[in-house]
Amino acid sequence: MKWIMFSLFIVACVLGAGVLFQNISERQAEMASESKAGPTLKFVASNFQFDKPEYTVKAGEKVTVSLQNKEGLHAMEIVGLNVKLDGNTKSADVTFDKPGTYEVHCILPCGPGHAEMKSKLIVQ
Repeated sequence: MKWIMFSLFIVACVLGAGVLFQNISERQAEMASESKAGPTLKFVASNFQFDKPEYTVKAGEKVTVSLQNKEGLHAMEIVGLNVKLDGNTKSADVTFDKPGTYEVHCILPCGPGHAEMKSKLIVQ
């Protein structure tokens, strides 16, 4: 009986290590692809707020804009720039031509704090 329990323990440890290293390899591949890409602008959405009150990009630069839902389901729009990201379109390559300040807000009703879920994008 002890040998069976010991064998099951060893198998569980090996499977757990395999899962751990698989996730690490996937994350490393993701980071490598991000580093090869150009500049990125990542919006992280949680319940009723974005991770930053304002974001900054350079005018004329091609940027990969992405949306990550940390908590809840959200979609976003950069008003005046025709940029909308949601569950189907999680990223877009955008060239911000016109300098200015643009409002970013959640466009998917996400709960009682939805109306206040806003941020700013400053194009310099």
